[in-house]
Amino acid sequence: MGKVLVLSPHPDDDVIGCGGTIRQHIVLGDTVEVIYLTSGEAGGHGTDQEETIRIREKEAVLAAEILQISRVDFWHEPDGKLKASKKNIQRLHQKITSFEPDIIYVTHDREDHQDHRAAALLVSKTLRLPATAVKPTVWMYEVWTPIQKIKHIVDITPYIELKLQAIRAHQSQCKVLRFDDAISGLNRYRGEMHSWPGGPFAEIFTTFRI
Repeated sequence: MGKVLVLSPHPDDDVIGCGGTIRQHIVLGDTVEVIYLTSGEAGGHGTDQEETIRIREKEAVLAAEILQISRVDFWHEPDGKLKASKKNIQRLHQKITSFEPDIIYVTHDREDHQDHRAAALLVSKTLRLPATAVKPTVWMYEVWTPIQKIKHIVDITPYIELKLQAIRAHQSQCKVLRFDDAISGLNRYRGEMHSWPGGPFAEIFTTFRI
């Protein structure tokens, strides 16, 4: 059994980008922990930030329960202003050192959203530290921007319905943008185009290129 650490810039990025793969790890007996770097307070769509934090963190916990994720942590970095700061690098270094993950999943470095790119940079800078003895495999997932250079494909067909259920747990976001429909289409496309002879739904990942 292995250990998996997922970095999610906002609540919902993890389940959108790699929810099926997360579930596969859990079914295989791996321990999965998720860090929500921000609480998505800028995505309240008219709700004040304090209430948005409460709602989105509650939704993230519910989604984690659906997938049976072992642990979630909220770092409360500012939404829209996430930085690969010395503080965050040190904090991630401590987490990697204590948890010793075999694999890290993070949003890819060509994502259109600034926070998503910052999350990838945070992982890159942390793993470059001489003091970071643990060197996990890093796979980067897609949310806002489709990956161009595919390096890893996971057939998530057995887990697609549970993944969509986890995405729909983020009600505050799905009522504005139908992430469930959108990602179902993307995962179906990835399965049809890239997972043959696998099932009809797949998630794809790229290598660490920062």
